[in-house]
Formats: sequence, structure tokens, C-alpha cells
Amino acid sequence: MADTIIVGAGLAGLTAAGMLCRAGQSVTVVEARPFVGGRTMTMTPGGLGEGAWFDMGATWHWEDQPRVRALAANLGLDVFPQYRDGRALTDEGPVDLPPPSPAELRFHGGAQSLCERLAQRLPPAGEVLLGTTVVAIEHVEAAAEVAVSVVGPDDGGADLRAAHVIVAVPPRLVLDNILFTPDLPHELEDVMRLTPTWMATALKCVAVYDSPFWRDAGLSGLAFSETGPLREVHDACNEDASVAALWGFVSPRHEFRDLSFDDRIEAVFAQLGRLFGPAAADPLRYFERDWSGDPFTNDEVPWPGRALLEYGHPAFAEPLFGGRLHWAGTETVGGDGSGHMEGAIASGQRAAQQALA
Repeated sequence: MADTIIVGAGLAGLTAAGMLCRAGQSVTVVEARPFVGGRTMTMTPGGLGEGAWFDMGATWHWEDQPRVRALAANLGLDVFPQYRDGRALTDEGPVDLPPPSPAELRFHGGAQSLCERLAQRLPPAGEVLLGTTVVAIEHVEAAAEVAVSVVGPDDGGADLRAAHVIVAVPPRLVLDNILFTPDLPHELEDVMRLTPTWMATALKCVAVYDSPFWRDAGLSGLAFSETGPLREVHDACNEDASVAALWGFVSPRHEFRDLSFDDRIEAVFAQLGRLFGPAAADPLRYFERDWSGDPFTNDEVPWPGRALLEYGHPAFAEPLFGGRLHWAGTETVGGDGSGHMEGAIASGQRAAQQALA
């Protein structure tokens, strides 16, 4: 029994957990993945030195996003600007682009550090259960509580109970994987089905090199392409450029997603060579993260034949089950932060405030 059960140990869920624990509440955070972080995922491969880390999920925040800036400062995380010096590239050749305003910022050591440090700061009253999947949530009205049924890493089932539950999982995934008793309102189910999942179709790749040769050539590492397979490319060097890399998103077009791994690598290397020169076609190492193949990010349900909704539908701000069920996640808030880490933090703060109220 806890005061609040939180479904999802991403940035939204762990933000809520931290707020509740600081208010003296006990929490149990349930996470299906074997690690905290959600859609922040920082890879630290061996053989490239201590400074080698690559964000395979969420990467940037912006200097005008106060919540994520405040959280980073509170957690003692240093930031540095995304490298943008020099010309950008397109299929037609180099172009001059003005510097972005507001500036894009990255976390030293990677974005997943936010979630890892949030989890480390939870007191003993803030338990995190990894590799544990929530399959049902029931409002036990007579007992003034909610029952959350879970399946653990050993496939054993258990029922957890709390006064409140915060669901910090993409709405479409919630709808297809968690049984609610009583049923959710049909209007809310419709909203959840029509709310797209951030990063559901993302396939992110990183190519590592001996040196950032593009910088020496007066290039920023930024590139945009209509031909693919990469639709955009960015400089992925660490803060002092001791580890040199480029990262990009593979286009969601099926002719690229349906390629075998070896054929996709060959196409990516050929495109990097066309854009940045022969040195880019022969990286030292290559990594990729296919979020579209992650069952905890992409529900693989075809898009409905109706217009999708923008993030932050008002329905997500309304608690259910007599004020005991709350929603969080970057898709559940509107404004400039939606779809970003800023939105995830905002949603976690809102849900925690509702539970405390």
C-alpha cells in the first residue's frame, strides 16, 4: 500500500514521484522497461573513451523552457549548446542558416541523467519496480482506493493498492494495454486513440568518427534531405568534441524502414558520404535505436482514418475515479513544451499537485 502508484518511470512519472515524496507521501513507481528514463535513453558504448555517450532518444531542451532548466540545475546537471557553427547542408548543397532562437541545449552526459538522478533521489518511501507491467487499474470505491494489477519480471502477478494512481504512459498505449474498471468514458477513449505518441515512428542513428572533420570544413553538421534515408542530421559530438559523431533520424517512409539492417546501414553511409564527403561514408562505429519497434513506445496500431489531435487535450487535465486517477506524459499537456521534456515535467507536476489536493 502506497499513497500513490505511478505508472511509468520516465521524466513525467519521476517528476511526480519526486514532488510527492518531498510532500511526505509514499509512492511506488512501476516501469515495464528494465531501466528508468522512458523516451530519454543515453548510450555509453565501450571502446570510445570515458566521454563517449549518445542520446538515442530525447536530446535537446531550449533556453526558454523554465521547468527543464530548473530541474537540471537542481539535479546538478551541466548543459552546453548544440553545435551550430558553420553552414548547413541540403540535397542541393550548402546553405547559410541563422542561429536558432531560442538556443538548443544538451545535457553533459546525456538526457537520461535527468531520470537517473531523479530516481536516485527518491527516499525509501519512493520505490521503483523495474521490469514490471501494469495490466489493470480498478477503482475500489468502497475502500476509497485504487487497485493496480501488475506482472513482474518473473511473470508473477500482484495487486498493488494506493489512494491515487498517476498514469504517465502514452495515451494510445494505455488504452490498448491496461484494463480499467469501471470503463473509461467513451469520449476520453476517443481522445486517447486520436492522440499521437511522441517518437512512435522515430528511428535514430549515430555514426562515430575519428574527428569532427565537418567542423574543419566550415560545416555545422546540420543537414536536411528529401531523398533520404536520413531526413535530418545533427552534430552529436560531446562537449569538448573529444568524441566525434553525427546523428540523424531515418525517414518514416516504408522504403527505408523495410530495408534490412545491413541494407539500411549501407544506404545511411552512402547518404552521409554524399552530404559530408567520403570520410563520412566510413565511420568507426554505428548505433541505432528503433523506437518504432519498441512495444513501450509504439503500439503499432494503424493511424485512424480521422484527423489526429494536438497534444494537451483538456480531458487529460480532469482526474477520474472520484479524483483518484490522474494523467501525465508529454502528450497530455499543451503549449510550447508539449512533445518535449518540458511538457513531460509540466505534466508530472500537474498530476502530483492534483493527487496532493
